[in-house]
Amino acid sequence: MKKIFYQLKFAFVLVPALLALPSASRAQSATPATTAAQTPSSAQAPQEKTQPRRTTKRAMTPPARVTVIAGQSQGAPQVVTIVHRLTGVKMLRYLLRQGNEGDQVFTIDPEVISNDVHASIIAGWALDDGKTIAARLPQAGAEIEFGQFPMSPFEPGKLSNVATAGVPLARTRTEPDLTVITNDGRRLRARYVGLDGQTGLSVLQVNGMAMPTSVQTAAKQLAEGQQVQLFAPERTAPEGEATSQIIYVKVAVTEAKISKVARTTAGGVEKLTVRSTNLSPVILGGVACDEAGNTLGIVDAFENNAAHIIPAESIRAATRRVLERQASVPKPLLGVRGEPVDLAARAVFLANGWREDQLNELMQKQLGILLTLVMPGTPAAVAKLHPGDVIVSVNKEEVKSAEEFSKLLGDAGSGAQVQFAVRRPGLASEVPIDVKLGGSFDPLFEWHFEMPPLQPPPVGLNQLGIQTATLSWNGTSQLGAQTGLLVVAVQPESAAARSGIREGDVIESIDGRRVGRGTWVFTFNRQKKHVFSVVRDRERKQIVLEAVE
Repeated sequence: MKKIFYQLKFAFVLVPALLALPSASRAQSATPATTAAQTPSSAQAPQEKTQPRRTTKRAMTPPARVTVIAGQSQGAPQVVTIVHRLTGVKMLRYLLRQGNEGDQVFTIDPEVISNDVHASIIAGWALDDGKTIAARLPQAGAEIEFGQFPMSPFEPGKLSNVATAGVPLARTRTEPDLTVITNDGRRLRARYVGLDGQTGLSVLQVNGMAMPTSVQTAAKQLAEGQQVQLFAPERTAPEGEATSQIIYVKVAVTEAKISKVARTTAGGVEKLTVRSTNLSPVILGGVACDEAGNTLGIVDAFENNAAHIIPAESIRAATRRVLERQASVPKPLLGVRGEPVDLAARAVFLANGWREDQLNELMQKQLGILLTLVMPGTPAAVAKLHPGDVIVSVNKEEVKSAEEFSKLLGDAGSGAQVQFAVRRPGLASEVPIDVKLGGSFDPLFEWHFEMPPLQPPPVGLNQLGIQTATLSWNGTSQLGAQTGLLVVAVQPESAAARSGIREGDVIESIDGRRVGRGTWVFTFNRQKKHVFSVVRDRERKQIVLEAVE
């Protein structure tokens, strides 16, 4: 098990150069890491032989205030600035959910466990109702509901921690700290409603009105070469106003031109790409508008001089999904790997049981997805789909491409019952197969409808509703403990929540047995009551936890 050296200090920086807690590898693979010169404080390499210093209570430096000064966004009042603050515990939770599960926290400042250590500043789009905001929050993984993985490969057909129709996922205990700053400088508290797994966008609602209710003017038909504007906050320093306690930002504008418009079969915008020689990482999450000020979408990614934009109609669909459930909505999950029929090599069909005479007929129609792998324990496996099957329609809609297949599943949604028409080797007619889709928040689950890496079923502390980070000896001593695990998330209504275990607690022992590195997979016996010894604010407490079978 490798060590990840996190040194939690306060930072307040702009997206995307945002992490004050640099993992040795993959803390935020989607965006570049901050350099030491850019970040107010950065991690220092630990000295293995240095004895832990004794800590005393001290006053935390108050969080810096964000002030938005008048910029170039007056023509787009729907563009707002969002400040998303994270405590030390939430930052660790985010890093764990980014793939650092099992890594070890070497050093930690006790004062930042429950105080702000990090903040993102990013653009958001205030929708027509004036109170709903859509945004690409880079650390949304710290706020989504407890548990990310929808299925156990060992329990076929059993959906775990996935929002099926009408059943919301449980939230983490600590409410997100979100502030929305409007174009005219008003500051509004915002509630985090949920994450849309299909687009990766977060949906917020403000206490008040971010802007008056409005309806966009009719946008002209999008075409290549059309001028667009990308709005995103960037840091600035008004002359004579520099201070460490105020972060000044302005909503700047980058001029760009549409280079590609991909449309759905119904004529809607499916993908939008713009080009500009002035793109930088700051533009990620920015809001794209046409020259009349109509919102075209939100910047999701960029490479070289091209920025990829989630279209406005996709964003509206995402907000509807999240608002209907009032919770995060995972991506639909099938659990297969496949190739479009028109792109698959004949040898692949023959290797999966197809005869030459059948194959000629199939290739002429150019319809469907050839399955090359069905992953165990997934909805596809439960429905008895097999490698060699060709899915030719979803709910009687023909599958003409991989993108269309993905869209049909997306329109159905996670937890939905869908019917496939399937062609099989050796059978002359189509076979109807009903499938109940699963769901996933995993970032690796992309348009190619592939199952993300399977995780084992919840065991040990996860069964009780506790997510933990492993601490080194140095890390535990800084928190007043001798050994143990730092609690970074407690699932509401779980046995842990009912017993009074809190985020930020350090679990030293369970039923008299000390826990340490690697024991986050602690296996419990069948007894219903367990005694947890925890350290909270450097004081030891005994907590009796009653498990429910």
